[in-house]
Amino acid sequence: MDCVDFDALEEQARAKLSAPSFAFCATGADDEITAAENVTAWRRLRLRPHVLRDISNVDTSVSLLGSNVATPIMVAPMGRHRMFHNEGELATARGATAAGAVNVFATSANVLLEEAAALRGSAPQWFQLYMWAGRDGLEPLLDRVAAAGFRAIVLTVDNQVYGSSPRQMRATFVPSPDIRSVNLPGAPMARTAYDPENQGRVLFPTTWRELEWLAKRVPMDVVVKGVQRGDDAVRCAETGAKAIIVSNHGGRHLDTAMATADALGEVVDAVGKKAEVYVDGGIRRGTDILKALSIGARAVLIGRPILWGLATHGADGVQAVLEHLREELVRAMQLSGVARLAEAKPDLVARISDQP
Repeated sequence: MDCVDFDALEEQARAKLSAPSFAFCATGADDEITAAENVTAWRRLRLRPHVLRDISNVDTSVSLLGSNVATPIMVAPMGRHRMFHNEGELATARGATAAGAVNVFATSANVLLEEAAALRGSAPQWFQLYMWAGRDGLEPLLDRVAAAGFRAIVLTVDNQVYGSSPRQMRATFVPSPDIRSVNLPGAPMARTAYDPENQGRVLFPTTWRELEWLAKRVPMDVVVKGVQRGDDAVRCAETGAKAIIVSNHGGRHLDTAMATADALGEVVDAVGKKAEVYVDGGIRRGTDILKALSIGARAVLIGRPILWGLATHGADGVQAVLEHLREELVRAMQLSGVARLAEAKPDLVARISDQP
């Protein structure tokens, strides 16, 4: 698969998918300002490369929550993968395993979490959690996750209420009995975030109390996803989170929220060594990844391009996307005089507005 140009890969996915499935993957909230700026914000940053350094051996390995992995590029949690490929999250898990990448498995997946866990390779798997009301069904799910060997719980906190997508409304997704959230009680049909029945409802009432409870309840590390402010990030760490994911949900819920490239530095500076920091949103090139790591992220998560690869070539497509980004990261590191990720420091990056 040629995924050098992600624009071309996106168009290949568009050609293969139904209009509602592609819209669900591609859309942002409202005017899609944040979704677009997530991409352009990384491009506003410029690299300030070092020269005359030994870059003959580049090492992209990193420690994530105590696990050594070969790449700082993770698969972001995204549900309903059977909208994009008939094998759903099993294909995604195989692709991530082949690339040696951490795969964050979603609550709203269409395959059993135990089946995905059986495909684990050298990199750990993490489980993304939505904290719905009532713990009767939640606690057995958490016990299943722990028993299946997932190494972390990634609590999503930025969509207690779903956003609205005019694009999805124009290409309405009709829930199918064949596409279900099989890990949830009753295995409900997988409605999308933009289903009219969900509008305005507080579906995931998650507060500091729930985070504190979760951190004490599960034996795994807790990661909080959806943080965009330094003060919130510090409180997450103080409440028990071991890591923070700077994310605006791909611009899918609150439009005009800050681009993650612009929010990352504040979170990194505020958290310090209290917790690890990761980032997602709009990352399309190895140079974007190097910029994120230089600002202070320990790793990045990739969303939509994973689904494009999944839609076009299944597990092989997911692997190709991840390996292509890692190859670009290695080249960017070499050309910037950075042989190891620890050498990527904030002074490697400047904003266009900072240029003379």
